[in-house]
Amino acid sequence: MGLKSSLTPIIAGWVWISGCEYGINQVWLKSQWEEYYSTLGMAYPDDMMKWAAWCLVFALAMRMLVSRFNVLAAGIVSWIFVVGLSLVALWNYAPMPMEMFQLYGPASFAETLSAALVISMVVGIADAIKRSQIRAKEKAKAKLKAKAVAA
Repeated sequence: MGLKSSLTPIIAGWVWISGCEYGINQVWLKSQWEEYYSTLGMAYPDDMMKWAAWCLVFALAMRMLVSRFNVLAAGIVSWIFVVGLSLVALWNYAPMPMEMFQLYGPASFAETLSAALVISMVVGIADAIKRSQIRAKEKAKAKLKAKAVAA
């Protein structure tokens, strides 16, 4: 797999995960997150560069999982790790309210499954393009061979 075909699924996953994270954490649940962090005496971490780096690492890990497991398994495994580690970190400060987890849990699960699907689809498209290029080269070689035999 070439560099371009290796990076494309990661970049697509990174963009998808970044969009989902922004929608969930900066639009939909921002007030709940700010309230939660304020009860801890902390400011909500909304530095975009840190979120972008987090999303890139998540996309890289997801790409590795998608190459070894099917989409559903990759989504579930990544969700357990990402949400599990996030909850452990947050519960070190104070338990997350169950009402908030009831919103965050399903949204993040949908995010991880859809990210696995996006990455898997891009990998499949890249593989299909590679196979068609190989077939085209084989056909061209066969044509040249047929011309050489005919001549």
